[in-house]
Amino acid sequence: MAGQKSGTNYAEPEYAKSQDRAKAPFYHPNIEHRLVSERDQAWDIRAYPCIGLGSWLTPQLCRLPIYDDILKRVKDGAILMDVGTFVGHDLRRLAYDGAPSDKLYGVDIVNHFDVGYNLFRDREHFKGHFIEADILSTTSSELTALKGQADIIVVSQVLHQWNWDNQIKATQTLSTFTKPGSMIVGNQIGNPKAQEINLKSLSMAVWRHNPDSFAKMFEAVGDTTGTRWEIQAWLRTFADMG
Repeated sequence: MAGQKSGTNYAEPEYAKSQDRAKAPFYHPNIEHRLVSERDQAWDIRAYPCIGLGSWLTPQLCRLPIYDDILKRVKDGAILMDVGTFVGHDLRRLAYDGAPSDKLYGVDIVNHFDVGYNLFRDREHFKGHFIEADILSTTSSELTALKGQADIIVVSQVLHQWNWDNQIKATQTLSTFTKPGSMIVGNQIGNPKAQEINLKSLSMAVWRHNPDSFAKMFEAVGDTTGTRWEIQAWLRTFADMG
């Protein structure tokens, strides 16, 4: 989590594993059958490992220690931008908890948005905005219009796909959508020892952060963009994250 001089310290989170599935935004009696169908449709569009594993069904944003503040800010009119939104599940949770959906923007390089509408059955009343664009190299006028406008940026399960240099580039780009007082929140796959890891299955190298290296990345971004960030980060196990 990074914020521009927020001045607020958040306790290290203990991720509660809610069993109240009936309160999920997409709950209905045939949920298991429909989830398999929608997962398969999403997989056919682009085969991400997290789609097949169903990890996107575990709520993440609402379990962060700052979630109540995020929800309050959006209720008060803040603009939230979810980068790597997938089907927009975190946006739906915000709307379910009372956030005005017209203040919510979902950005993804791949369009899974219709899968989300089919899953949540809310095409007629969810007023969030979805933008198909690559944040690293985009000419999207819709995305450009958000430059300097986002109060909150959510970026989860995205940065860890890149090496150090591309994570710096991505974070620099994210900073251009912020303004004084904005925050960037989310979670990524990390490592106790910050290091580059070679993924042989994908023939690529990626950087895995620990809290110290994550803070150093934002310090580097601040130096190149003229911004200053306060960093709070924690390393959790997959079991902790559900």
